[in-house]
Amino acid sequence: MDKKIKNMVLIIALVVLVIVFLLPLKNKHNSARNVSPILFILSGPSGVGKDTVIRRLLKEIGDKSLKKIVTTTTRLPRKDEVNGIDYHFVSKEEFFRRIKESEFLEYANVHGDYYYGSSRTDVESTLSSGTNALLVIDVAGVEQILKQKNNFRIVTIFIAPKNLDELKQRIVGRRSETAESIAKRLQTAENEIKKASMYDHVLISGSRDEDFMALLEIYKKAQGK
Repeated sequence: MDKKIKNMVLIIALVVLVIVFLLPLKNKHNSARNVSPILFILSGPSGVGKDTVIRRLLKEIGDKSLKKIVTTTTRLPRKDEVNGIDYHFVSKEEFFRRIKESEFLEYANVHGDYYYGSSRTDVESTLSSGTNALLVIDVAGVEQILKQKNNFRIVTIFIAPKNLDELKQRIVGRRSETAESIAKRLQTAENEIKKASMYDHVLISGSRDEDFMALLEIYKKAQGK
């Protein structure tokens, strides 16, 4: 009888140890699953390197955890840009129709030539599915969103160049802009940088690796990782 009691006590002790060990892990797992999806908004002057760092971030995170919302624009596609992947390219008439129908979460006229907008449905459906969403938009668009009473979490990030001379070199290096276009982009950049303080995070652009690591760190902290 004593031996049976000892065995029973031993079994109970082992069960208690298992419960004590596994319960925190279960709670941690559930807590991670219950974190509400986040709308990450990234801005920065044209030429600062947003596209490069975003592609790397999406590859690192995976599209099941983070989805980039494809922006709609009235500008013509550049070489190698694909409609529906890089942007949704539409006419001004179609863009204005969508404005009238309140289809955009935000929209703006950029550089005085083209319109850009973010689909409200795309953002809301992505977040509702439990996936984080990423918007790459300009300062005017961020101002619009922050003034709205949206029921989702938002983290805003601004990537700034070290100075305008370096930014100019990057834009010129594209070999896709006219002198007039470069001047407009630099003027827009100067105005955008003045409003960077309204963002949750401001990153001063360094190397591609530095920009990526800084952005990844912000993403992980927002996720509680």
